[in-house]
Amino acid sequence: MIEGPEDIPKTVNRTEAFHRIIPPEEIKYLQGICHSRYIKKNDFFIKQGDTLSPMAIINKGLFRVYCVDYEGNDKTLAFRKEEQFLSGYTPILKNQPIWYSIQALEDSLISYIEFEQYSTLLKKNFCWVELSHHYVIGLFMEKEERERSLLMDDALTRYRNFTQTFPDYTNRISQYHIASYLGITPSSLSRIRANSKNN
Repeated sequence: MIEGPEDIPKTVNRTEAFHRIIPPEEIKYLQGICHSRYIKKNDFFIKQGDTLSPMAIINKGLFRVYCVDYEGNDKTLAFRKEEQFLSGYTPILKNQPIWYSIQALEDSLISYIEFEQYSTLLKKNFCWVELSHHYVIGLFMEKEERERSLLMDDALTRYRNFTQTFPDYTNRISQYHIASYLGITPSSLSRIRANSKNN
């Protein structure tokens, strides 16, 4: 498990994109500018309305990405766990406030750089542009699959796909947040889980 900036090189052996794209000297440079931050359960990495976002990797813990609709209901967009990236891309792409929040579901530890440092990295070496491109493509593919599932799959299929894709999440995430991610009510999720056990 990565525990701080000094352990960033270990990520290379577990993250294919880092290993393929980022040379050792750039990893060493990143190690020198990274900071560590402990985020308690239910505290926030970023909040809706923020205009800047650090770029971070999760060393330990679990986060959810969510927004609040016009009726005050929160809608879970995604979950992020160890060795995944955290960021709010809206200010970067559109120069607008972030429209979602990222909240810790567990006591968590991240390594991060500020937005200005990230901008410097992009200018310093093209490998960071390539890594960012790789990350954004991954986000697009995740978003596309989620939209397809919400439009075309029934609730039972969405639940089964969720448990198969993220088997460790069911023991780490509350039923309320899983239901929010699947686009159903907690009571509907309870029925689906009960039926799945009986079948």
